[in-house]
Amino acid sequence: MNVLHVLSNYKWTERAEPAADLAVGQKKAGATVFFACGRNRRLDQEDSVAFRLRKKGLEPDELRLNKHFQVLSAVRDVSALRRIIDERQIDVLHAHMPNAHLIGTLSARLSARRPHVVRTLYNPDKDEQPLRMKIACRIGTDGIVAIAPEAQAWLETELNWPSVRTRIIEPSVDVERFGTRPEQDLREEFAIARDAFVLGMVTAIGPRRRLDIAIRALKRLADRHPNVRLFIVGRGKIDLVIEGLARELGVRDRIVLAGYCRGERLVQAYRTMTMLVYPMPGTDKSCRTVREAMATGLPVAASRVGFLPRLIEDGKTGRLMDVDPDSLAEIVEDAIAHPDRLAAMAEESLKAAQRRFSPALQAEKTLAFYRDMQVIALG
Repeated sequence: MNVLHVLSNYKWTERAEPAADLAVGQKKAGATVFFACGRNRRLDQEDSVAFRLRKKGLEPDELRLNKHFQVLSAVRDVSALRRIIDERQIDVLHAHMPNAHLIGTLSARLSARRPHVVRTLYNPDKDEQPLRMKIACRIGTDGIVAIAPEAQAWLETELNWPSVRTRIIEPSVDVERFGTRPEQDLREEFAIARDAFVLGMVTAIGPRRRLDIAIRALKRLADRHPNVRLFIVGRGKIDLVIEGLARELGVRDRIVLAGYCRGERLVQAYRTMTMLVYPMPGTDKSCRTVREAMATGLPVAASRVGFLPRLIEDGKTGRLMDVDPDSLAEIVEDAIAHPDRLAAMAEESLKAAQRRFSPALQAEKTLAFYRDMQVIALG
């Protein structure tokens, strides 16, 4: 089976990594895989999709493929994709963003090959651009991969989309990378004691991510539990979001800012934590950070928002909390008081990630969905 993945961006963002991981997984499963993405124009190489794809063993076709629709770029992309489809005898075109979906359907329907078109909907409840999705579906979409039942229900209600053409498949993370490497961490580098309870966050640092919940919870824990630390991985508006509030509450000395981490350093950052806290999803509604933490064997304290209750089993792989510092403080206190429960949650979190988020499993399920699309088309 020849598969062409299309991503309408040149930046390595929350959509790029799962698309790339899926392509790599399908290649390992025996499919012939191609990948088209945007051409890097301004970024350092390490932040570009093309650079990261090459590191993963894929040689991409760099087209214009803008994130947002532009007529001239779209015309050129459609022409280029038609040529790729026909020359490489593509059986399935798999789109990963709204503009890729629209351009991909046009390319497929104008090609001589006319491959099946599949779109992954990464939002757990609905598409971020429903009008564009309706247009693309009417032009000629054959299947949609949803990550949660709520998205499937939205498709059926809003688009009158038949359930037989939807498959619910959770996105993957590299469970081997996060779960089986030597257990090195960053505690020594940041002078964090071995017996400290490290509440971790991996996030873009901005007001919407509600870092204030963790900072205020740290204040509530400070007197009774002086060994609790807040370890923040990320970049952004540090002065606006962290510094002022932390100094006002008198807990700045208990907060460690690790900066932006990638690659093996990100794995080491997760291993520095005792528990991940995730108060609010950001632009990535599939909550990749939570899945990475679980794959590292971390219990997660997460709010009951969006996709999070489907990722975390309360009391088994982590804890579900209110978006409130008192709720988080109670969870941390309970974890400190019952280390056996914390250890059990860590073990179950790792098992759940390995069972649910394996790239091989995602590749197997999507390839099976492609084959089902072929059967439906013949029927």
